[in-house]
Amino acid sequence: MLIVTMFFYACSSDKDNGRIINFKEVAQGQGKEVVIKHTDSGRLTTILKSPILKDYTHLDFPYTEFPKGIELIIYDTKGGESKVFSDYAIHYKLTNLVDLRGNVRVFTADSSELKAPQLYWNQSLKWAYTDKPYEIKAKNGSINKGDGFDANQKFTLFKSRTNKGKQVLKN
Repeated sequence: MLIVTMFFYACSSDKDNGRIINFKEVAQGQGKEVVIKHTDSGRLTTILKSPILKDYTHLDFPYTEFPKGIELIIYDTKGGESKVFSDYAIHYKLTNLVDLRGNVRVFTADSSELKAPQLYWNQSLKWAYTDKPYEIKAKNGSINKGDGFDANQKFTLFKSRTNKGKQVLKN
């Protein structure tokens, strides 16, 4: 009887006894000073660098978290290089959505520069958007500030929700 009682006590689901581990709350993998290179048909397309990567792809809604931020370099087919920086990032595998937060900066291959506190990037649709304040500087010196925008990932199609700025026009 004593052994049976000890068995049930040891298997108790009482959370106060500190023996319950919820593995869904624990990353299945973690990396430090991570560098991930992606190629397509033998051509280097992206390099992702991060101080810490946490892998939660074992969950029902899998994601990869970069709690100390990222640096992403994107190479286009013409040899151009775009860079993306943020203080925090999370990539949701099922939706292919990347949520960048904190001091987000994007420098495009054509010398445009975007600053925002948060930016979403839909990798499947090749689309970027935010509802937060932003500032974008174009190669020609134009400056646009506003609250929210939608754009293709090259920022050649850009729709601002509200904005003010300085536009440089050619005669």
